[in-house]
Formats: sequence, structure tokens, C-alpha cells
Amino acid sequence: MEFWNYKLKDDPYKLQNINKKDIELAEKAFHIKLPQAYIDLLTEQNGGCLEKTCLPVNFKNDWADDHILFDYLLGIKKDKGIMESNYLLKEWGVKEKNLIIISGDGHFFIALDYRTNKENPTIVYIDTTEDKITKIYEDFSTMVNSLYEEDVENKEDIEEIEEIEEIEEIEEIEELRKHLQNSKKRSIELMESMDNDDIVEGIHMYFDANAGFIQENDVYIEKLIKFIQHSNEDIRLAAAECLWRSISIGNIKENKVISLVLDIFKNENHPDIKYFYDDIIENQTK
Repeated sequence: MEFWNYKLKDDPYKLQNINKKDIELAEKAFHIKLPQAYIDLLTEQNGGCLEKTCLPVNFKNDWADDHILFDYLLGIKKDKGIMESNYLLKEWGVKEKNLIIISGDGHFFIALDYRTNKENPTIVYIDTTEDKITKIYEDFSTMVNSLYEEDVENKEDIEEIEEIEEIEEIEEIEELRKHLQNSKKRSIELMESMDNDDIVEGIHMYFDANAGFIQENDVYIEKLIKFIQHSNEDIRLAAAECLWRSISIGNIKENKVISLVLDIFKNENHPDIKYFYDDIIENQTK
């Protein structure tokens, strides 16, 4: 049986074909190594709904007593798929770091867990309602091989349920995108505030809303350049961190911008900004 549900005409989770650059971008952004089995599946289709949708677990949940729903797998594209993980986790109140969402509806997520190993993640179930993270599989391959299709006597009923769920999922995605746009607008307002705490919040909010992917001609870059020269240390540090991350993942490539950032960083005494400076210099010479 196929892994992907190729029968769907409009799959809301299917992205454009993946390429090597997409994989490198994701691994560099998260500072991890993606499972080869995951990459192999995305090579066939870059995310989408699955043919087998039941994943065995040993605990009761809102879906069933012995399994959870795993009806789609996220792919990889700039600002899409797993690249929205940090934003979604923050939005649903998950404070743990080094988790990459591969499926879920917000009330729960299934994620690659890199908290203890940057190359061989385990698979965890995140219950955002109970604020609980449970390890469910040792690795991605084991999880995929455990998926099964639930027996349903009345095929017409299940098709109707799936159609309703698909509509609801599309509406949910659109709602998230609207919220993302509102977050960007709000972050700009905060950065233009006279309050230092508001400015720091706005800097991080804009970065998170864009999952770290900022265009070089974005007004946000101009604001960050201004903020790393601010008299307030918290503002300087917040702006410096976002610039460092953007340069580290290759989102800022223009030598003029990088040189300007380095010129400002090298005169800083804060240990974190000194680290940002040394790290950029080291990576630029590779």
C-alpha cells in the first residue's frame, strides 16, 4: 500500500517538489540532521495526506484508547511545512526547544525530538492541552512502519468524515495564516513603540512570525541595524541575535550588510554579541 494518499485532488499539505537546498536550509536553520527515511519520503512527495492514518500508542487520548491520528506529514519549503514549527509551538504554549513538528492540529502535535540528540531524533506526542510531552517511538522509520489503516465497514461514512475534516483543516490553515499576518503587523507597531520592552518583544515577534526567514530588502533588516546601535542593552542583544541567526542560516548574504553588522558587533563588550561576531567570522571564512 502507498504511503501517500494520491487519491486526493487538492491536498492542503502537499508542497512543491523538494530539492537539496530545501533540506540544507532546514538542517541549518534548526542545527540538526533530518532522518534519511523522512527525506526519502519527501523525495516522493513533499508532504501531504497519508494512506494509513492510525499510529499505535500505549495511552488513552481524545482520538482512541490505543492509537492516535496521523493523517498527514509536513514537508519542507521556505516558511512552510516544518519551517513553521517554532511559530506553531510558541503559539500553542510549548516552551521546550529543539522540537520539529511533523503533524498535528494544535491540540496535539507529533514531533521529531532533538533535545538530547541532534542527529537521531526520537518521536514524541505533544499534548498542548495537558502540557505534556510523551515519547512514542525510538526513531522515524519505526514510526512510519507502525502506521496502519483502520477497518471501517461503511466506506461512504468515512469518506464523508474525511471530506468534512479536510474542509476544517483548510479553514484552520487560513486562520493561522491570518493570525501570522496580524502578528507581523503587531510586531512592527511594537518596534515603533517608545517602550524598550515593547521593542524587544516586537523584534522577536517579527522574527518568529517569519520563522527566521527575512528578505534582505525587508524593512525589518533596517530596523535591526538601527537597534544594534541602541543605547538599551536588551534591545541591542535582541536585534543582534536575530541578525546573527539570519546570517547563520544564509538568509542574509549581502556582503555590505554583513560587513556593517560585523563592524558594529566588534565594538560590543556583551559576551553574547562577541560570540555572534566570532561565529559569523568563522563561518564566513569557511
